[in-house]
Amino acid sequence: MKNSSLCLLSALGGAVLGAAIAMLVTPHSGKELRGKIRAAVNEAAEKIRTAQCGCEGEDCHCNG
Repeated sequence: MKNSSLCLLSALGGAVLGAAIAMLVTPHSGKELRGKIRAAVNEAAEKIRTAQCGCEGEDCHCNG
């Protein structure tokens, strides 16, 4: 029990530390960074959708 608690606490601490470092070194404002993340997620989702229906580019008219 003690080892699993220590492992969980270490993972949580690492995540918090990583998030803090990322916030300190990012060259963009929060709004800009969220916009870039949103655009990257949308682009990846679009690539997945087009790969699922087998079409590419502007001519793709997949359902959903």
